[in-house]
Amino acid sequence: MTNLSQLISSQHQVLTELKELISQEKQALHAQQADVLLSLASTKANLLASLKQNDEIIAQQPDLALLKTDPELSQQVANTKQLLAECQQLNAENESLIELSLASLNRFSQALQVSRNSSSLTYDGKGKTSSISTLGNNLKA
Repeated sequence: MTNLSQLISSQHQVLTELKELISQEKQALHAQQADVLLSLASTKANLLASLKQNDEIIAQQPDLALLKTDPELSQQVANTKQLLAECQQLNAENESLIELSLASLNRFSQALQVSRNSSSLTYDGKGKTSSISTLGNNLKA
């Protein structure tokens, strides 16, 4: 097995681990498990760093042109790129879940602010609600 083949196999293995981790991340998002998400985020960052490092090593290989000319290596690259695309798609789905969760939390927060003290409810420059409990408390006259 050539050095390039080993490096591509290594990339494929890291991407396989990343795909599994992204699936676990989706489950944790659905279950709203913040502690699990934090742990997965750390592992995900390490896997992404490993991918980047391997990619830089591959880019420095003297026989890099073989990736396009050698049929076996070309197939390995195609499989790895397919796996990368799957990871990106799953990650985009998780991103959408996170955005929906944040929007839901913001609406919930605004509802709580309104119910807490509607007389001190104000809006910031972006139209988000803010409850200022000291509104009018500093008046001396």
